[in-house]
Amino acid sequence: MSKENDRSLRFYNEVLGLNHLHYGIWSEDEELTLSNLKNAQQRYEDFLVNRIPEQSRKILDVGCGTSALTQRLLSMGKEVQGLSPDETQKNNFTQNLNVPFHHCRFEDLKTDQTFDCLVMSESAQYIPHEKLFEKSRSRLVPKGHLLICDYFILNNAEGVLAKSGHNLEEFRQQATGHQFELLEEVDITQETARTLDLAMILATKALKGLEIFSEQTRKKHPILTKLVFRILRKKWLKIQRDKDLIDSEKFKAQKSYRLLHYQVI
Repeated sequence: MSKENDRSLRFYNEVLGLNHLHYGIWSEDEELTLSNLKNAQQRYEDFLVNRIPEQSRKILDVGCGTSALTQRLLSMGKEVQGLSPDETQKNNFTQNLNVPFHHCRFEDLKTDQTFDCLVMSESAQYIPHEKLFEKSRSRLVPKGHLLICDYFILNNAEGVLAKSGHNLEEFRQQATGHQFELLEEVDITQETARTLDLAMILATKALKGLEIFSEQTRKKHPILTKLVFRILRKKWLKIQRDKDLIDSEKFKAQKSYRLLHYQVI
């Protein structure tokens, strides 16, 4: 995981005060506020936890984020271990919990232990899909479960939206090829995409605030302003391009957020 992602994780957790790092699941008429984002994220956690088989005792939380999910599962009497290559997640996890933590990428996991269930909440997208299924198969008990909740790229995706996530069709094919049976698939794109609407609102307000506060400087120092703009032009253009990443309509047209519940055949 990159340093940029590491900073993003710290911002969500330390600045916004979010206990989770995922999109959340929104109700249709829910007001778009940070407070309700917390509610949506709790709803997402409940949705995920309710799909972990009751008989699954030993669980690996792959990409364990703030460790909130791990703590929830521990409170249910599960034996849980965490995994993440991210330094911030490692520090957060080991400070809050006294359970095993694997500081590595999932595909690099070195252990002889096997698990009843692997949970990947917005972490599958970072793992090459062939390695994901190979490693999952080797670390799961016979008839073990693989629970994935993440967004996927549709065949028509293009531009910046096509750069993150697995192609859904190819992912399904890989699962079948590695002898994983699909037990359940739920499309929650509509319910998760509202987080992007909230992000767009916050980003628009931030840019407007920057424009207001820089107005006086632009009037007093027009030449300096032009020079600074030229220097920062590439970053500004990147910000404009990246706005597509928080455009919910484009997201819904080119990506699909799914829960995929597999079992080893």
